Amino acid sequence: MANSRSGESVVQRLTRILQAFDAEHPRLTATELAERASLSLSTAHRLLQDMVLEGLLSKTDQNQYEIGLTLWELTQRSSFYQEFSQAAKPFLEGMHQTLDQNVSLAILDAQAGSIIYLERLVSHPDPADLTKIAGRLPVLSSAPGLAMVAFSPRHVQERYLAAAHRDRWITERGLTTDDLRRTLAQVRAEGYAHSRAVLHPRSSGTAAPVFGPQGKVQGALSVVVPVDQINLAVQVPVLRAAAHGLSQWISHSVQRPYREGPASRELS
Repeated sequence: MANSRSGESVVQRLTRILQAFDAEHPRLTATELAERASLSLSTAHRLLQDMVLEGLLSKTDQNQYEIGLTLWELTQRSSFYQEFSQAAKPFLEGMHQTLDQNVSLAILDAQAGSIIYLERLVSHPDPADLTKIAGRLPVLSSAPGLAMVAFSPRHVQERYLAAAHRDRWITERGLTTDDLRRTLAQVRAEGYAHSRAVLHPRSSGTAAPVFGPQGKVQGALSVVVPVDQINLAVQVPVLRAAAHGLSQWISHSVQRPYREGPASRELS
């Protein structure tokens, strides 16, 4: 199938269709998919038919589409994300049991300029906790993002600082580039990032970086706590111990087939 008249490739159009699905829209009609993916209905129908044939999507009895079994199977096969999530689970479980709070594992998506959550354990469902598996949050307004960027090379920090004006939580708080630089320096000095009532007035996040081979940032472990339950004297040591343990596990696994994450390669 050739590129569109606009020069957009088939892969780009297929990606937009897949990105149309999210937690609030697990099933969509062809019309809804065409609208959300900015495609003509005829193009959407043609692509959807091919995607169903290949198992990337499945069609329900109500003529709605959902993510197909083949696509799910492919995502579950060996990959850095799967390996990293599996490695982090024991450390997340330890944090979860010790702190009795919601904990998660996030990585940087350098291309999209956001963080994305790979794993999450929930103690108390809370609408104020915006973290969710495969969910995204802004880098410099989230504790995991700050923890990862603070320990990234200087040129990487500058790249995110230059794009900070696109983050509405940054602009709404009136933060300057110098403010953000001071925040990153503080995170680097303390070894963790703490964000209170930024993304939600009733929620706080605290995160510590996880390192891989050659000391490159691989991701961050975090804990989300209601603002009236913040106790950094207890929460930070548990968080940092878990992040250190996961970093050590990764370092000791270099001899085994553990692969460096795409994000850390791009940010080096």
